[in-house]
Amino acid sequence: MFKKVIAGVGVTVLLAGATACGSNNNTAETGEKKPAAAENALVSMKIMGQFASSNLSETDKLLIQSIEKATNTSIKFDIPPSTGYSERLQLSLTTGDYPDVVYFPSPSDSAFLKAVKDGVIVPIDEYLNSADNVKKYSYDISWDSLRVNNDGKIYGIPRTTVIRSDGYWLRKDWLDKLNIKLPDNNEITLDQMIEIMRKFSKEDPDGNGKHDTYGYGTAAGGDKSLKPIFQNELGLYGWQESGGGEYKFMNPQYDMNSDPYSKALELTAKLFKEGLIDPDSPSLDATKALERFQSGKTGILEGFAGHYETFLKAGKTINPNYELAYVYVKNQQGEMKGLGLGTGMWGFWAVTRNAKDPQRVVDVFDYMLSDKGWDSIYNGVEGHDFKVEANKRVFVDPPLETFVRKNIVRRANDYMFFINPGMPEEMKQKLVPNIEKAVKRIVLSKDREFTPAIAKTPPYLDFNKKFSEVTTKVIIGDADPSEYKKVLQEWHAKFGKTYLKEMNDYIGQMESKK
Repeated sequence: MFKKVIAGVGVTVLLAGATACGSNNNTAETGEKKPAAAENALVSMKIMGQFASSNLSETDKLLIQSIEKATNTSIKFDIPPSTGYSERLQLSLTTGDYPDVVYFPSPSDSAFLKAVKDGVIVPIDEYLNSADNVKKYSYDISWDSLRVNNDGKIYGIPRTTVIRSDGYWLRKDWLDKLNIKLPDNNEITLDQMIEIMRKFSKEDPDGNGKHDTYGYGTAAGGDKSLKPIFQNELGLYGWQESGGGEYKFMNPQYDMNSDPYSKALELTAKLFKEGLIDPDSPSLDATKALERFQSGKTGILEGFAGHYETFLKAGKTINPNYELAYVYVKNQQGEMKGLGLGTGMWGFWAVTRNAKDPQRVVDVFDYMLSDKGWDSIYNGVEGHDFKVEANKRVFVDPPLETFVRKNIVRRANDYMFFINPGMPEEMKQKLVPNIEKAVKRIVLSKDREFTPAIAKTPPYLDFNKKFSEVTTKVIIGDADPSEYKKVLQEWHAKFGKTYLKEMNDYIGQMESKK
């Protein structure tokens, strides 16, 4: 079934990010650029990527055909099962049977760093000269993170994702039951947020007559530890200028001379003890925490405003009365600020030395980020994803599966990517301000996800478990908050001086290039 939307056919849609990387044996060994194929010659290329499905959907296939036609290329995809991608990638690199373009999840990925050192992946600076769209729609901080070989050169093009700082989902049906009103701008103070947590925990918001709800849901991280909540609201913005002391740049988490991180731990422990945080949090992952929110065990969950449609549909299958609200919590100075997540990349694409024409590979990604290419990425293909009636696009409802089309490139700062183009205008008006705010309020950490060399050593990795253990113990009440500072003091004595110097040297070098 089709539904009408307001946007006209000619409207240019915002957003995206792409990536690519490239080189060849000649470049790796002699530093000479590999000769490009004749400008009008057909160039074939294979792309190995990680997507939700190994099979291209029909709209994916149509999109690829349009890209091939526009760039005079023949493109094939190699998409291993998502759960086995890392193993397949490692095998490919080991045997030498790798395609023209390879997806890597992170610039710190060990397989990627080895491939760079071995000359399998080489700098692409020279191929970026004409890639105006790739440069325009990638974050500067992303390029910094891809300079991994101590030679100042770029070893990949980001698969951009919009840098944002998320707010909080609330059960609107619970707010209505308890007669709690939110301001029109969806911005509240930390004290107001804690009071909502208290009411959700103590005043039977689901009306079942039982004390079985908790104000706030959270989960253990990848290291199985809990972290302090409300870090944005308490001014924890990662690596910033210290404003004095031995080091120019400091993260409050490692600072012996300041208390913001300790205060965040103390507050989280206090709320946990009061019963306002889900007591099962230490044993939950993010998926389980979301399930408990949707099933009515918790009433607040940190998350991205762009997931509204998905979260609402899933919740209503459990409880027809399930409704959602969204808020941001101001910091202690009354400001709307939040730590920007990551370096603006959701992995990246790298061109291998097997590529017949690295320049054409980069050109393909550049085309996808052009206004014409991006229109097809975002809106889809006419006659399949939408049709045109009275000079307006009418989109398929529900939207078609797009495993590759919506996940191969994105544009920096373009938050409209997360809005389904066929979404009813009323829903857009509800979601867009919250998504826009997530992008506009970001504070970037200056570390660019850099990992000092000492942090990769076995002694450091072994000691680092103490941080995970002590933060969890403090939060659940098994240790006094002062125990964190004791572990931090030991860290400083064993590793801190080297770690902080390496991090400061790196940040200083990156900042000097601005």
